[in-house]
Amino acid sequence: MAYQRKAGNFKTIWRINQRTEDFSAEELSRFLEEHIIVLSKNVIEELAAVRREDYFYLHHGNTNAVKLLGKIIDDAPEPYPNKRGWFQRHYEKLRKPSSKIPKGVRYEGDYALISSKIIYEIGKTESSQLENDILRPLFNIKIKNLTGLWSSEAPPPPVVEQSPKIFPLNQILFGPPGTGKTFLTAAYAVAICDNQPLSATPNKKRYDELRAAGRIKFVTFHQSYGYEDFIEGIKPTVTNGNISYEVKAGVFKKFCDEARYESGNFVFIIDEINRGNVSKIFGELITLIEDDKREELFVTLPYSQEEFTVPKNVYVLGTMNTADRAIALLDTALRRRFNFVEMLPRPELLQTIDGVNLRGLLEKINAQIEMLYDRERTIGHAYFINCKTLADVAKVFRNKIIPLLQEYFFDDYEQIQKVLGEKIITRERLNDEKFRYSVNAAALNVAESYAL
Repeated sequence: MAYQRKAGNFKTIWRINQRTEDFSAEELSRFLEEHIIVLSKNVIEELAAVRREDYFYLHHGNTNAVKLLGKIIDDAPEPYPNKRGWFQRHYEKLRKPSSKIPKGVRYEGDYALISSKIIYEIGKTESSQLENDILRPLFNIKIKNLTGLWSSEAPPPPVVEQSPKIFPLNQILFGPPGTGKTFLTAAYAVAICDNQPLSATPNKKRYDELRAAGRIKFVTFHQSYGYEDFIEGIKPTVTNGNISYEVKAGVFKKFCDEARYESGNFVFIIDEINRGNVSKIFGELITLIEDDKREELFVTLPYSQEEFTVPKNVYVLGTMNTADRAIALLDTALRRRFNFVEMLPRPELLQTIDGVNLRGLLEKINAQIEMLYDRERTIGHAYFINCKTLADVAKVFRNKIIPLLQEYFFDDYEQIQKVLGEKIITRERLNDEKFRYSVNAAALNVAESYAL
């Protein structure tokens, strides 16, 4: 009696065991290269029931050696020419497993790895087990990512915007501190995800919704950040007091894996991108983020040996503080692959507060800094944007502006006095050659002190 498909005429998914006792390791390796499955005539009824476009996942023996997730691309079995009584099917490889099965775990059941059945059709009633035990842990995908599975017809492909992209795939907002770079990443991220023009102010509610949905991810680079955090690495795990090591995906790889089978745009935000060692963190992926390399160029990752590419719907948005490192000093590979948007101080956004003309004050401070140092170390308007009273202005100067200038000028108070004036930075003569400079804390609470 011919095998009766559980899914009937609908698309289904199979578990296929290419048994290691039937073929040599060299033959099994060649099957993977040629994208063929070879099974005995003993299961020809099931093999014949597999239809074009059916999904399957393949493993070699009951040894947890999962090889791939694939899709059948032929219409029927055909004799395997090198072994009588054996038949082959051709397939398209969709994905290699993203991680190895943890030690000690045995996925038992006909839908899983420990089973006496060589080929098994997984029914819709087993969907939760399939997703939880196989698809998510091994392939980082969900049932919904397998288009048309157990459905009467495949859903229409997502609508692709035919007009040019509003935003470049790789972009860095750069400028002096306090110019609103990190603040505006939220506005950029929402505009990119919704494919809408940039708004002057972020929609916080929409941003939170997109982050909760996994479409926006925010990280900050620092000197200790590495490839293992970003792409993948070998991490220790402790089980019942025993330490073992396994390959774990980094934050960017996980994000790309989630975005790969989804429609819509995803935004990965890297704050302070120039504070990390970009060549070390990105590794071989620095090439994959280029526009024309997305989903075209694959690399084999060093730890998992998984083939990886960056999806076309993942946007990389970075921020860079030019006071930390000038753009000219950036890694050439990074500069070549990103678009740069300069963000300068905007004094025109500031008002007069309790007699302190913040706009004029910031313009004069920055003019002095640019003359004494450079424009990369000017001061942004964001430091003063929330000031409502003279006390707020004094607090900003005491806790933000003066420490920043001390850092810029290496505690050279003669230079700092040229920027802030003699009322805020006072000078006392010690002898004919030396002076003592100090911050006049009382002057910070007097509006006239800011009339530079």
